[in-house]
Amino acid sequence: MNTTMSQEIRVDEGVTDKQGTEVSMMEKESSALTVGQRAAIGFAAGVVGAAAVVVCSYILFWVGVSGALGVKAPLPLKSPDIYKPLFWGGLWGILFGLFVKTAWKRLYLVGFLYVLAPLTALFLFFLPMAGAGFFGLNKGPAFTAYLLLVNLPFGIVTALAARAIIGKRP
Repeated sequence: MNTTMSQEIRVDEGVTDKQGTEVSMMEKESSALTVGQRAAIGFAAGVVGAAAVVVCSYILFWVGVSGALGVKAPLPLKSPDIYKPLFWGGLWGILFGLFVKTAWKRLYLVGFLYVLAPLTALFLFFLPMAGAGFFGLNKGPAFTAYLLLVNLPFGIVTALAARAIIGKRP
């Protein structure tokens, strides 16, 4: 009878160890983010990055750089004007979030360079559609320089926010 109980205990211990192994493997698998989670995190990080662009526009205005480059006022903070850059920043953040896993080892460099994607769209699509010409040159080269300066924080702040939300591993 003792041998039967000791075998039952061993079987129970084996199941417990196996279950423990399965749980630890499930924890490892669940720590990997899904595409939807990365997109959502990217959206949130992009909104934070866009908020940094809005703050940068105010800093450039208060320092006097905006006026020197021909911009008369910073981005408005009233509703609904504030939502447009935040929403677009979130959309660009989704794209960033989709490849955050592959860029994880060089996240800050990729984030710093990522500003080129929305700037390219701004210079080659949105400004010409608004009548400002390619690169906004109808408003002068100083305006183009202002757009470069004001948008520079977007990529790196988006990367910093994504890193803060995700933690150690994507």
